Amino acid sequence: MQMAILSRMYPCKECADHFKEVLRANPVQAGSHEEFSQWLCHAHNVVNRSLGKLVFPCERVDARWGKLECEQRACDLQGTSTNFGKGT
Repeated sequence: MQMAILSRMYPCKECADHFKEVLRANPVQAGSHEEFSQWLCHAHNVVNRSLGKLVFPCERVDARWGKLECEQRACDLQGTSTNFGKGT
């Protein structure tokens, strides 16, 4: 997963550089929904600490934002093919 590309969207170069440092020190963990949620929370807390803000208790991520509940890949995109530009 290439999260560093998000740093290009930061309007502040100092913030973008800090985000790149956070990513280097904390490689993305995305083996599962839970693992990625915890990684995002941890990365967010690294930034909060650097700004002197309170940290969020990562064990409460699912309670705060909810958990993706999908059985047998039911949440996968299942679109149909489209014929863009074919006049249909």
